Amino acid sequence: MSRDEQREKRARISELLRAKGLDAVVLRKGANVAWIIGGRAHIPTTLELSCLDVIVYQDRIVVVTNKIEAPRLIAEELTGDEEVLVVNWFESRDALLPKGTNIGSDGPDGERTNIQSEIETLRRNLNSFEVERLKEIGKDATAALEEAMLDIEPDMSEVEVAGEIAEELWERNLEPVVLLVAGESRINQFRHPLPTQDSVGKMAMGVICGRRKGLIASVTRIIKFGSLTTEENENYLKLLNVEAEFLNATKPGVLLSDAFKAGQAEYLKQGFDRDEWTKHHQGGPTGYLPRDFPAHEKTLHEIQIRNAIAWNPSARGLKVEDTLVTNEGGFDFVTGSGDWPGIEIAGRRRPGIASR
Repeated sequence: MSRDEQREKRARISELLRAKGLDAVVLRKGANVAWIIGGRAHIPTTLELSCLDVIVYQDRIVVVTNKIEAPRLIAEELTGDEEVLVVNWFESRDALLPKGTNIGSDGPDGERTNIQSEIETLRRNLNSFEVERLKEIGKDATAALEEAMLDIEPDMSEVEVAGEIAEELWERNLEPVVLLVAGESRINQFRHPLPTQDSVGKMAMGVICGRRKGLIASVTRIIKFGSLTTEENENYLKLLNVEAEFLNATKPGVLLSDAFKAGQAEYLKQGFDRDEWTKHHQGGPTGYLPRDFPAHEKTLHEIQIRNAIAWNPSARGLKVEDTLVTNEGGFDFVTGSGDWPGIEIAGRRRPGIASR
């Protein structure tokens, strides 16, 4: 990340601190730390907390980490604007972090003032630098998944398919933070199909959240070995019409709850079961997490310009998913390609089910 990008984010944080009457904020969560440094903030991908803490003051930024991480962070992740404080790996970083009611934190903290919601709102409002990076990430994530899915065979196991997808992601410098695969025997059973040793058979679905330097793009693609049945084709077209209602309502100034309700209502109009939408979340804001939270009918967050969102309606073993970024006129997809079979729905080119 460039210094200009970080300075833009720090200016927004400084404005927040002044409004809250705070002197600084301590960022500890991986998504927030990745956002402010524009780099990799994790070692184990399973931990919420980062391998460094970041203190943003009104006029400076300080990183606190240990001797293991400091050389790599300075060489590969930080912008050079940061002051770096280093502790031994066997020592806690807490002693170097400011405390008190005049210090903010990005989560519940008995020693500081919790401004988690405000920090997450800042993080969701991407700047122009991030939008350009996310476009590249989305392009590469799409290419990785589509190339892998078009290269698999029906006798491969779901785990082998996951390996093919992971290889394509890593070749493009993308970390697979979510990787799901469902074959014919499981695609209709589970909405979050962690891959197994089952063969994919006549149909396979691949789902990814690919991450680079903190930013994430989400994509789903489905392939059928042989021709689609009339029922499969009709169900997928109905699902695309559901997605179209989510997309039609996705624009700055609209509440996420209203966008959600538009898609929710379309399930029944398309002939799906009344409770179909309850069987899986429908997507929501993304960016530095696979989803900041799943949107629903009580999500009273207003969509802003340059918000990353990924809707993922699903029904009857089928799912559609791409990542978009909102703009003044609506949104642009950052994932998707012309190399995958497409279907025109509501004036948009949407991914079809590839047939081999």
